[in-house]
Amino acid sequence: MAPGSLPGFQSSEMTTSSSRQRAIRAGGLAAIAGGLLRIAASVAPVAIESESARESLYIVVDVCLIAGLLAFYASRNRHAGWPGAFGLVAALMGFFVIRANRAISSVDLYPIGSVAVVCGLIALTTISWKARTSSAWLPLMFTASLIFGVVASAVSEASVLVVVAGVVFGIAFACVGWTLSVGHSPS
Repeated sequence: MAPGSLPGFQSSEMTTSSSRQRAIRAGGLAAIAGGLLRIAASVAPVAIESESARESLYIVVDVCLIAGLLAFYASRNRHAGWPGAFGLVAALMGFFVIRANRAISSVDLYPIGSVAVVCGLIALTTISWKARTSSAWLPLMFTASLIFGVVASAVSEASVLVVVAGVVFGIAFACVGWTLSVGHSPS
């Protein structure tokens, strides 16, 4: 028992630390759900006829991804510095652009928003890898997703790569969540 503590009570520092870990693990589960739902959303335009049902799916996906992103950053912010903060802000701004797309422009801003999200994730996962708190393949998978998406946008015959980009992104994000939910975070 810690000096000055009462039997049956935890110190506020221990409670805060365990609450933080629970929140990070919950964010990890949200990231897993978001990644898996992002994989499903890759085929949503073909599989789900209702535009409102597709839009509802996309909103749920984004909420899960944002929760996972925040948990990932919170678990690694000690090592992130200003490049990590920039990556977080870029990804969050990308989500904002994607969600507010129709309200802020008549031009489709989804490609710009998605590039911002992926570039932010590449920055965060690269920093995490360099700090030895994540695997090297995470930034590589996000980079592959970005390349597939850019090629699909540039070459009309390569439209299937949009689906591939979404699937690769979803797998990578679910794996980010897995690292959080099983407790692979910096000590």
